[in-house]
Amino acid sequence: MTTPDTTRRSSDDIDLLHVLQVLRRGWIPLLTAPLLLGAATYVLSSQQAPTFESTTSLMSSMQDNSNDVLRGSQVVASQLPQGAVDEVVHSRASVTRMQKAIEASDLPAEIKRAINLDLGTELANDKYSRVTVKSRLDQQQRGVYDLRSSAESPEAARVLADAAAQALLAWDVERARTGVTRARQNIQQQVDALNQRINALPKGSLEAQSLIAARGQLLLNLSQATVFEQGASGNLTLLAEANAPRRPVSPKPLRNAALVLLLSLFAGAGVALLLDALRRRVRSTADITALGAPVIGEVARLPRTKRGQVVGLTRTGALYEAAGFIRVNLATHLPTTGAVLVVTSSRPGEGKSTVAAMTATTFASTGKRVLLLDMDLHRPSQHEYWSLAGRPWVPLPGNTVALRGDIATALQHPRQASAIDLGGDLHFLPAGETGRRSAALLSMPELPELLRQWATEYDIVIVDTPPVLALADAYNIGRHADGVMLVVESGETSVPEVQKVLANFATTGMPLLGVVVNKVDRATQGYYYSYGYSPRTTD
Repeated sequence: MTTPDTTRRSSDDIDLLHVLQVLRRGWIPLLTAPLLLGAATYVLSSQQAPTFESTTSLMSSMQDNSNDVLRGSQVVASQLPQGAVDEVVHSRASVTRMQKAIEASDLPAEIKRAINLDLGTELANDKYSRVTVKSRLDQQQRGVYDLRSSAESPEAARVLADAAAQALLAWDVERARTGVTRARQNIQQQVDALNQRINALPKGSLEAQSLIAARGQLLLNLSQATVFEQGASGNLTLLAEANAPRRPVSPKPLRNAALVLLLSLFAGAGVALLLDALRRRVRSTADITALGAPVIGEVARLPRTKRGQVVGLTRTGALYEAAGFIRVNLATHLPTTGAVLVVTSSRPGEGKSTVAAMTATTFASTGKRVLLLDMDLHRPSQHEYWSLAGRPWVPLPGNTVALRGDIATALQHPRQASAIDLGGDLHFLPAGETGRRSAALLSMPELPELLRQWATEYDIVIVDTPPVLALADAYNIGRHADGVMLVVESGETSVPEVQKVLANFATTGMPLLGVVVNKVDRATQGYYYSYGYSPRTTD
């Protein structure tokens, strides 16, 4: 019998529950690092010098910009094309005007030097931040230009904004005056030419009188052109002068800290999920069957469960169904009597000892004679699952003397091998003294024959061995067993680790019966853990 085939998502699908589990496992560094970075950002931002911004606005409008007297010459400057204002503000002439205005202001000397130095540097590098231009124009290039300045103090920001506006207005007026000046110079040249012709003619002649009349009209036009030249205006009009700001625009320690905190949280979560995806952890039985390995069962993750509670939960509690499926699946592959089963895992902490204790308990509960051996002589833990105080010792097969000892004593002195009677036809031989010297006994050539001898009077012998990727002890024992049960931890054991174990099993001839997926979250379990089967009640 095998566990029911449930509908599952493979490890390549997006599983929100799994994402939350990954983030929960690493919540301490994922939260601590952003908090530290946010705090550091807040401190560093608080120590930065404040920056103030001030804004002034100019309007661009379309006006009647010609005069009949000047034969179409512009009295008001023409519309500016897109981007022209930004280029003018950052031209050398405008920057020079701004520097002169700053130098003539009442600002502190150190602020004057800093602003003028930055303006010159920005002009040389063609990168500007002290004064920027934002336009709000229609299709006819009519609208508003906002000049925004930044400086070390509110007053400095105001002065710089006004200086930029005055420099732009001065350039615009000069642009309009240039056309009128050319028109005036043209009229003056005509007057000079007429004077030369009049001087060359006899006085009182009819032609001279005609030229004098024409010269009078030109002189009138010349006087008007002079007036227009003095009153020429640009296309831009100042709408609002700059005001000194009340609050700095930077730094903003709280905002910066919050941004760093959020960004580092998202970055940390992304890195954690990426590393988890690269590691390809086993998440369900589907990941095991995809590797071609049979699945014996699943064991739910039980929070806040001590090892001493496992036996009770297996007999009548939350582990009853899981242990039952494991027992039934093993029974279809193992001999009915004298079977030797090795329980191991790929690495420490996956719960192999818990599964071994569950398996021994569930077999004993069906009336089977069970011998449980703790052969993990490096990190033994089976003794923590059982209540051993006051339990009697019984001799193992081939021995008539019930001498207390441990696995090392039993291997060195088989004639004195004994086990603890846990009741219910369940006997247990603890690991006892541990270390490399004791673990070397697991490589003795007599071990397979000794295990078979002990199994003669038991239905099943369950051997708890060290992880196979850490030590070779399980290989030494498992090759001579009737079957090996591999325990993997859901959400922690990686798929490459399982692949390596399966390859080693195939190479060494380990008879793998199947895999138990341990510590499975309840939300991802099969239906036999999600649904109860209780007596029907009457209405």
